[in-house]
Amino acid sequence: MQNHLLQAFTFCAMEIPATMSAEDILRAKVELLEAVETLSLDDAFLGQFTASPSGNEPGYIDDPTVPAGSRCPTFASIVLHVNSKRWRGVPFVMRAGKGLDERLCEVRMRMKPRGQARRVALGAKADGSDANELVMRIQPDEALYMNMLCKEPGLGQKVAPTRMDMTYAEQFKGSYAGDAYERMFLNAVRGDQSLFVSAAELTEAWRIFTPLLHAIDERQPQPVLYPFGVESPAGYKEWVSTRVGSALA
Repeated sequence: MQNHLLQAFTFCAMEIPATMSAEDILRAKVELLEAVETLSLDDAFLGQFTASPSGNEPGYIDDPTVPAGSRCPTFASIVLHVNSKRWRGVPFVMRAGKGLDERLCEVRMRMKPRGQARRVALGAKADGSDANELVMRIQPDEALYMNMLCKEPGLGQKVAPTRMDMTYAEQFKGSYAGDAYERMFLNAVRGDQSLFVSAAELTEAWRIFTPLLHAIDERQPQPVLYPFGVESPAGYKEWVSTRVGSALA
């Protein structure tokens, strides 16, 4: 989370760099991270997977290499807050876990619902949970799509969720997308540091996460147990709702 997801966060939320040079890109990322508030246990939800209901998949502590009674989390979610003019009051939710229902890596940008009375009249959900959102799927099957409400054909005023989809495999047939390490080695040979992490970024990343990591090590909080193969631990959506609103849970 501190490495890969934080990089995805910086590329999505940083201000537009002055140029596309490595220096300007790294500067924009650092300026964003400097505005991120440090994390505490109140900003985190921790879980640990147990055996699947069928018994086919063992739980985390069933692994013979794991100490008995370990409270090491296998699921974590945090809420980042950025103290900047653009992002003040906008929550950034990260979550990562093992033993869930699918292997997936994506970024979702959910639009703030507007005009609730009109939305309800058109048939949209009152809590705004069907709000428009831009989704960038990184793995598997890279794609970029927009989930949005659209009026159904006809004389009525009913709306329905729709998707405007751009899947790379369909749009760029026969093309080859190298994996992360291929791109890394190529950029290293070229001397291009635009996709690398600078020392200043690492310093800010540790500033943000270290208080939370120390609190977990010192207090050893009991993670929420969840069976292998679920979408998310019990109580997680409610936890998110209390921090960012039901529309983003």
